[in-house]
This record gives sequence, C-alpha cells and structure tokens, in this order.
Amino acid sequence: MSWLRRSRPAYAVDGVEPQRIDGWDVFDGDALAEQPAVAGATGRLPQDPALDDLPGYLAVSTKDGREWTLSFDDGMLTVFDLSSPGSDAVERTLTAAPWTASVERVDREVFLFTTTGVLTADVVLAHCVDVCGEVFRGLGGPPAP
Repeated sequence: MSWLRRSRPAYAVDGVEPQRIDGWDVFDGDALAEQPAVAGATGRLPQDPALDDLPGYLAVSTKDGREWTLSFDDGMLTVFDLSSPGSDAVERTLTAAPWTASVERVDREVFLFTTTGVLTADVVLAHCVDVCGEVFRGLGGPPAP
C-alpha cells in the first residue's frame, strides 16, 4: 500500500500542513513558530515590542523547496520600512544572505527568492526571521540580546 501514499516534499515540516494556493504550499508563520529552528531565530531577535510574535506576521511559500516567497502582514510594513518608496533594506539583506541565489521584490510586502539548495519551510522561515532582525537593527532598532 505504500505506493498509494503521496510522496512527501523535501521542504515539508513534520506536523505542519500547508495551505495549497495556486500550486504553492503556503506556510503561515504561526504554524511554524514552535519549530526549533524558528524558535531559535526568534530568540535571537532584538528585544523590542514591535517584534513580539514576529513569525505570526510572516508567511513563506514554495512550489519546490528552492523558489520561495516571504510575505509580511500589513502590521509589519512600517516596522521594516516596507511602505516607503525606494525602501529596499529587506531586499538587500535577503540578497546578501549566503543561502539565497536570487531575490526579487514583487510587491511592497512580498519577496520572491531562490535558495542555494532545497530547504524545509521551518529553516526558510528561521532564516527570514534572522534577516528581519538584521534589518530592524539596521533601521535603528535595539541590538540583539
């Protein structure tokens, strides 16, 4: 009967069921927040009320584990200066990350990027939380704990 089972994608996370939207698997940050990689990244964030529950304001999605989107909830637009014309701190920081191969800002709150290898959704979100912490510090937020 094992041949009847749908094969598990390499980017899947045990116990987390993504939403399927237009061929993309969407992982809400809330669903991944308790995963060890995400919890660790959250613990590295600067101590600031603006970053409380940050993973819950993010979502990552993929079709194949290499091409991803990072989406910000509207509540984070001002925190990361995403509403200002020409603001590109998140794009620059994502581009500089060693785990990304290409980055494109497709909307004011959505970034499309390709990773250097297939990653699981929790690891991608953890990397994105780290990027957010770096951007926040660069925008004048408090340093990391």
